Amino acid sequence: MGDNHVNKTRALRSKSAISAAAVLLSCAGIGLATATPAAAYAGYCNAEVTKKRAAASGGSYKAYLPAHGGDIDCYMNQGAESKAVKALQKNLNWCYDRNLEVDGIFGKDTKEALEYAQGKEGIGKDGKYGEQSRTNLKWRWYENRNLWYCGELRNGA
Repeated sequence: MGDNHVNKTRALRSKSAISAAAVLLSCAGIGLATATPAAAYAGYCNAEVTKKRAAASGGSYKAYLPAHGGDIDCYMNQGAESKAVKALQKNLNWCYDRNLEVDGIFGKDTKEALEYAQGKEGIGKDGKYGEQSRTNLKWRWYENRNLWYCGELRNGA
């Protein structure tokens, strides 16, 4: 009985030490290496927002961008369905001469069109939309129907 009791006690102490270490590390912020990169975003893109910048005419240019609520710091990929996808599809059509159906469904065609645009801008071609795509892709900025251009975001607008 003596050896068996000693072995059980050692096993319990080892488990307790491992559990305590895990709690300590998680409280210290270590061990969170499994967090996804998406954790830094406001959320999954589910809406469209209007960004404005000054125009030489005294008016302003507007661009429609994917957003999570009102925050453009969002992400999305194949399988998404929302107004945010429509905003991306419109921009891919206008600024990258793609011919997507603007249906709000991030399918195979939208993924391939995004990969094309990512390649044109010299960034990683993963077909996923996030910060790198948002800041490097061209967006359609327009003052009216006949006066528009494709340009990057500057300082969030």
